[in-house]
Amino acid sequence: MNLLQGQAIFLVITALSLIIIFNGCEPAERNEEAVSDNHNLRLHWTVKSNFEKENQAIHEMTLLNEGDETLNTGWTLYFNFMRLIEDAATPEGAAVSDHAAITHINGDFYRLQPDERFPSLEPGEEARFTFVSQGSAVLKIDGPDGAYIEQAGGEVVPVEISIEPFTRKEQVHRSQDDAVPLATAENLFEKSENLSLLPEDELSPVVPTPSHLSRRDGAFTITGNTGIHFQNDLETEARLLAETLEPLLGTELSRKERPPAPDEKAIELIISDLKVGDNPKTYGDEAYLLEISDSGVSITGTDEAGVFYGIQTLKAVIPVETWASLPTDGDDDNAASITIDAMSVADAPGFEYRGLHLDVSRNFHSAEQVKRLLDVMSFYKLNRFHFHLTDDEGWRLAVDAFPELTEIGGRRGHTHDEKDHLLPSYGSGPDPDVQASKGSGWYSREEYVDILRYATDRHIKVIPEVDVPGHARAAKVAMKNRHERLMDEGRDDEAEAFRIHDPADTSEYRSIQRWTDNVINVCQESTYRFLREVYDEIIDMHREANAPLATIHVGGDEVPSGVWEGSPVCHDLVSREADLYGTDDLMDYFFKRTRADLEDRGLTMSAWEEFSLIPDPETGETAPNPLFAGESVPYVWSNIWGTGTESYSYQLANAGYDIVMSHASNFYFDLSYQKHPEESGLYWAGFVDTPDPFSFIPFELYKSGVTDYLGNPMPEDRYDDFPRLTEEGREHILGLQAQLWGETFRTPDRVEYMALPRLISLAERAWVPEEEWMEIESREERLDALSHAWNEFANRLGQRELPRLDHLNGGYGYRVPPPGARVQDGTLEANVAYPGLEIRYTLDGSEPDEQSNLYESPVPVDSETEIRLRTFDQQGRSSRTSSIPDMVER
Repeated sequence: MNLLQGQAIFLVITALSLIIIFNGCEPAERNEEAVSDNHNLRLHWTVKSNFEKENQAIHEMTLLNEGDETLNTGWTLYFNFMRLIEDAATPEGAAVSDHAAITHINGDFYRLQPDERFPSLEPGEEARFTFVSQGSAVLKIDGPDGAYIEQAGGEVVPVEISIEPFTRKEQVHRSQDDAVPLATAENLFEKSENLSLLPEDELSPVVPTPSHLSRRDGAFTITGNTGIHFQNDLETEARLLAETLEPLLGTELSRKERPPAPDEKAIELIISDLKVGDNPKTYGDEAYLLEISDSGVSITGTDEAGVFYGIQTLKAVIPVETWASLPTDGDDDNAASITIDAMSVADAPGFEYRGLHLDVSRNFHSAEQVKRLLDVMSFYKLNRFHFHLTDDEGWRLAVDAFPELTEIGGRRGHTHDEKDHLLPSYGSGPDPDVQASKGSGWYSREEYVDILRYATDRHIKVIPEVDVPGHARAAKVAMKNRHERLMDEGRDDEAEAFRIHDPADTSEYRSIQRWTDNVINVCQESTYRFLREVYDEIIDMHREANAPLATIHVGGDEVPSGVWEGSPVCHDLVSREADLYGTDDLMDYFFKRTRADLEDRGLTMSAWEEFSLIPDPETGETAPNPLFAGESVPYVWSNIWGTGTESYSYQLANAGYDIVMSHASNFYFDLSYQKHPEESGLYWAGFVDTPDPFSFIPFELYKSGVTDYLGNPMPEDRYDDFPRLTEEGREHILGLQAQLWGETFRTPDRVEYMALPRLISLAERAWVPEEEWMEIESREERLDALSHAWNEFANRLGQRELPRLDHLNGGYGYRVPPPGARVQDGTLEANVAYPGLEIRYTLDGSEPDEQSNLYESPVPVDSETEIRLRTFDQQGRSSRTSSIPDMVER
């Protein structure tokens, strides 16, 4: 359901070979176990080729001593690497000639360790290592990260990592069968060639698109004297509206809990039934009617959420120029005004569930970063925040009953025994301090309650996830330490009461993320006692925040084969329970127990799709699991075009499951936008660019599949034999959710970069799940109609949405798309994915900046010209550079 299920596609058993070139003498003296700020060691990495047999890749690492001291024998290099180096998992490690070995420690963590015969590394000298892994590496983010050396005395020395340029086709393609083109200037130009700049009056002023919008003559001007009048249930909505307008006006509007006087020009917030048009239909939950005239603004909602969404639409129709000219202070003499064109907007969502998932376990993100994400979600009318709080790499929510969960499970750093914190993952480095690494950190009870209140004010329901029984290593390590401490203190009963592991378990397994100890034991009462304690504290936090809680997501995904087979506790349980025939039945047993515990608390169980599907052991085909249909909600993620998994959503919906379509193919926003070495993200399910959520067809899903995840065209009859969605099944699709998995989110800006602007496309499709172009049966004609629809939406992004995001909530760090360009008949032509953004270029090979030439029309160029282009937003942020000629061999 993230990288690593995808690496099931890419990862099998590998061989490893390392070639080393070295020299050296004696080490400098270091303080034992100190973390040095010495950065005189550097590790260069490059992928030599992805075109090896059995989906293997060859990599080269070179360790350079750039200091003036000798690196002597006795050091160990530790690093994270997101590819499987299989031979390193053997007890003796993977031999590197007779003098060193690479060993897999756990997860994505490896060590390279020389023996006593390994020569010292003198200043200026280097050691080179060449190894083979499973799975391709076509982006710089694929390289090793978080490298450090532990010297013989225990001192830890950070190692800088440099990534060599990707210049050859065997470096930038996943295999010789990879049909996804490299995102060169010419390729990007071709992709955007059908786009054109549209007049602003041809664009819908609101995203997501309202079901009814009519423009009228006239306008209304909001000034500092305009009052906000509201019903007594709408105090929060009135406050949030005032807070939105205050920076635009330079003053705070008055709020009054009464209707305006007959001649008073005001903004009025009302709850009422809605009927709009000559043939009126009654609108349901979350619907609104926004009416703007020269006499005022009224927002009528069917409920508080409807009023809130009407306010978001009011914000959307404020001219972008107004957002770009915020007053410098709140002095009345400088107070601004806001003039809005008269119009009527009636609207309601197509799906009740419009969600975004954020993983804070792999890399932690602060409460303030989460609030910024909630703000932009609410502006685009998303209403579910799936909070992935626990996983193998971190437990991020303080639980008063078990402080070890965060004190140990919430931190990562250099360790030999994990008594104080977890080992490093995803480049988190050797320092466990929460200020030093995105691998460490958690939310206190107060912070979590504050996040809940913040979300609830914005009509976003938070769905907390406690991922079990797999993906639970952080909890398992923390609770093992708790168990050992209490046993040492003679408090045996306390130790045993919440034990989640079986100390006598000899099971051997390895998860898709290469963890060998990440599954809790589901056969003992203490495990369920632990989970109930965690659930009860979460419920109590939601109660304290007055935040609705209808479900807890329990994960349930990617539990590897082999678990519990060596557990005496589990063998005893199987022997006692009549409906258990072996350890293969324990997953259903776990989910039945967990579902019952949640139902006792008035909650529904949600989980990733695995619990709801039964694989046929002979054919490998899946069928819906009848045990949980109609009672628990699967989030269907493994839709990967061309792999045979595409029918899962329809199978489950037709079987009576309420489902959330969370498809990796269109909604995994941790996947890279495009195939280019400079892009960040994963790509095991393909590449997901901003048009992909927009082009998703929820109720005729198979029409969305045009190419497979490797970019190969799929015939129109590819899905003729796949199950269709029934009318009853249609009613079981709750909605759509995008996922932000955190493996590559190693800096704070990555969340917004990866979320935006794709989130805007998701919001459009979740609010408007059906459009006329979707109904066209001919693929060619449908894609042509889609192209026209996307052109209008891309213009909205370039002319309205991204310029507003430059200023909304202080500005968002969305991804600025690189421009496309080509030279034809001595003329440079350029375009951009979102018409309206600026392109600047140079003709001397230098990097474009804000002062470089502005591209406005084709430019004559010489055939020898070195052309560089970048896209710029209104704040001067730029895209990566597009080049002609391109520096990468195709």
